[in-house]
Amino acid sequence: MKKILHILALLPALTLTAQSIHPVTARPVSSLRLPWGLSNLSVVDGRLYASQSGVLVSAATTNGTITGLLPDTLFGPLCDGADYIIRNNRDSLLYFSRPTESSSYDFNKHTNSHFRKNRRVDIRAWFKDVSHPTFSSDGNTLIFAAKGKVGLGGYDLWYSFYNGTRWSKPINLGNVINTPGNEMYPVFYGDYLIFASDGVAGAPHGFNLYSVKLKSGTKVDDIIFANYIVQPLPAPFNSNGDDWEIAFDTAANKGYWMSTRNGKEELFTFQGQLEGVMLKGKVTDEKGLPVPQAEIKLLSNGHFVADATTDASGNYNLFALPGDDYTLTVSKTNYFLFENDLTLLRLNEDLLVATQYRNVTLASLPFGRPLIFDNLYQSETEVELSSDAQASLRDIINYLRVNPNVLVQFTLYCTQSDDASYNNLVIERRISNMRRFLESCLPTNSQLSFKNGNLNPEKPIGDYKGNEVFVELFSK
Repeated sequence: MKKILHILALLPALTLTAQSIHPVTARPVSSLRLPWGLSNLSVVDGRLYASQSGVLVSAATTNGTITGLLPDTLFGPLCDGADYIIRNNRDSLLYFSRPTESSSYDFNKHTNSHFRKNRRVDIRAWFKDVSHPTFSSDGNTLIFAAKGKVGLGGYDLWYSFYNGTRWSKPINLGNVINTPGNEMYPVFYGDYLIFASDGVAGAPHGFNLYSVKLKSGTKVDDIIFANYIVQPLPAPFNSNGDDWEIAFDTAANKGYWMSTRNGKEELFTFQGQLEGVMLKGKVTDEKGLPVPQAEIKLLSNGHFVADATTDASGNYNLFALPGDDYTLTVSKTNYFLFENDLTLLRLNEDLLVATQYRNVTLASLPFGRPLIFDNLYQSETEVELSSDAQASLRDIINYLRVNPNVLVQFTLYCTQSDDASYNNLVIERRISNMRRFLESCLPTNSQLSFKNGNLNPEKPIGDYKGNEVFVELFSK
């Protein structure tokens, strides 16, 4: 005599609470109005500075939030007419730039203890229309944007090397970095130069932010941009609008940049580090067809890190920090949940953002007919689920976690024995073990019901062995 066990499971949706461990989180500084726009952003000693209508301003903050930009009274008086300020790590001196009547720039520096001592670094002899000078982390390389009589068109980026006593004659960074358009707003982020360009072929219209790694030697001719690999910064830094003028507060692991992604000039702030891995891939079904609108989630120790949604071609990409172990999940209604552990590595240190690929195949669910799992138990008399059976059933359970409007019906066979009492004993123990297994896998508020019944599978019951299980899925 064969008995059939029907188990109906109705599960609540599984929700993941976002944690503040994103590689980069960004938001507009909504409390700040920019009626005149901003330029020449920089961060000095943890405070944001900028030029507003030609006046050096600094950020006023309340509880860490920028609430206004006011004419700077700390450094502004030290250099009359200054519109840009940075600090050089090599000598810890403050450097100011200011436009002159000839539309060129003086570049001044001040000691901390003797502000009255103003030693000029005059770059008027080099170029006109010089803007946004910046120093490398060691302070020995100076890079600036200039629109001179020579160059590749528009503003180009140039560099000069400090030899211990003076700055060398500037050298153009070349036609891989510079374009017929404008390259502007250079700033260093560690060993990487970040800049804005509106002339990169194939890039979205307007200014976009890019990175390239800088390696420097002991003299100007030793400066090398590693393979000249120019990379666009990932989202959220680049958008469908203009993105430019970025500044870093590396001590606090945060920064600021300008964007018109919302149809107006806005100042954005971000928290987190930029070095990371762009995880890319394609999600397809068993037939190799793309699966659009699949939800991609990246977890670290059970905490949400990043997410994405596949496009019409099944492609996705998301940004995360390297070196950590992650769990990648891919889900969509009417498909089994895909879950896989992976480690993200940034193997090429010449790239600020490395790329790692992970393609995924989602298994679709055959609604309206049973799924049949063999070898649920080691033998017809065994009552404990085998490890393979548990793994197979977890696929069903994981699917239900993200699809709470689907019911599953389990139908277990006991044995081929004609001893009714023996069959009853086996099935009672299997019911008990199946309940315990399901309760260990499901949320505590899941609804489980057990009953005996009959299922009409696609082939006669007599064709099955006593250690098989049927799973039938249907909409709620």
